[in-house]
Amino acid sequence: MADNVLQRYLAAGETLISNVLLHHYKELGLTTSQLVLYLQFKSYQDQGMVNPDIRQIAKNLGTSEVQVFDQLHQLITGGLAEQKMQRQADGKEEAVYDFSPLLDRVVLLVDQQTSVAVAASGANERMQTFNQLEAEFGRPLSSMEMQIVNDWLDKDNYSTKMIKLALRQAVLNSALNLNYMERILQSWDRQGLRTKHDIEEHERQFEERRDSGQSKRQSGQPKPRGPQIPIYKLGE
Repeated sequence: MADNVLQRYLAAGETLISNVLLHHYKELGLTTSQLVLYLQFKSYQDQGMVNPDIRQIAKNLGTSEVQVFDQLHQLITGGLAEQKMQRQADGKEEAVYDFSPLLDRVVLLVDQQTSVAVAASGANERMQTFNQLEAEFGRPLSSMEMQIVNDWLDKDNYSTKMIKLALRQAVLNSALNLNYMERILQSWDRQGLRTKHDIEEHERQFEERRDSGQSKRQSGQPKPRGPQIPIYKLGE
């Protein structure tokens, strides 16, 4: 008995819904009733019934056909659905309800949310860069200095990671000023160094070449001898 119930349950299938739609349907212009109506249509259309029986949908919802048609009309006038003529297997054309406009809005909402998240992340990284510069400089940045840094980010397309690495170089070389940092950034840019990995690898190779050069110079120098002591002849 239990196995039969389970089989019937599984045979009924499932209707998948995007969490974006489920969580933001109000923002998309849907009422709760319209969302449930859309899910009714989707449950049948997912099974290949492109034009489900309105009477059956009304029965499922416990409402009237008139109310179902009224909700569909609101969806169409709201730009969330449209009625199209579609050719059936027997060659006849039939009016069907298409919810592609609603899905287009879901995709647009996801894109907008992504853009907002990226903008917020960028603004946060920019502020962190300003804070780090001021912490190392030991003073607030002037309006001109802030504009220079903004130009690095917006016009020169230097990343915040590049700026922070240039700041690190300036600190190590006791040259805490934006002019020095700009020369570093321009040098990296000319060499096509844009990522943290590329810059750190370049600096590592530079240090290795410098250390190797110092070792060679030291090995080529004559060994130091003791002080020259003059020899005096006795009796002079």
